[in-house]
Amino acid sequence: MTKTRTCAFQRRFFVILSLSFISFILVSLESIPLLFAQEKKANSSPTRADLEAVAAESLVEITTIGRKSDKPRTITIWFIYDNGHFYIQSGQGGKTSWYRNLKKNKQIDIKIGDLTFTATAQFIDDSTETERIHEMFRSKYLRARLAGWVGSDVGHGKVVKIGLPF
Repeated sequence: MTKTRTCAFQRRFFVILSLSFISFILVSLESIPLLFAQEKKANSSPTRADLEAVAAESLVEITTIGRKSDKPRTITIWFIYDNGHFYIQSGQGGKTSWYRNLKKNKQIDIKIGDLTFTATAQFIDDSTETERIHEMFRSKYLRARLAGWVGSDVGHGKVVKIGLPF
């Protein structure tokens, strides 16, 4: 009789295990459209409202393609968002690696908080526009303002405008 009970227990256990596995598969299949939706959102073009929502953030993560290695290179730097325009700047007179990478390949991946998008770099050479953007950096970042007072180039770098789709 114990052998019969063992077989019955094994059958029930197998049925429960099978149902659990089937439930797991069904739940996983239901979440696939959500994964694609999240991927689409991450790779889609930002709207003006998206960027205005993150404008008060301090840091942006940028990824460029290495000019020698052709591998992605990611750093975190300051940014400015002004009336539909997005700016970053390079210190060291434009000799930073990320700036030189952009000179070779203008594609740049941007991540601010949960917002992620790919854009094209535009180099700003106009001195009036550059000074206007430097002033925005000094207004937003206290460290840039203080560094400028003691002669540092922090907040006074080569300006890059990030091309936006709107």
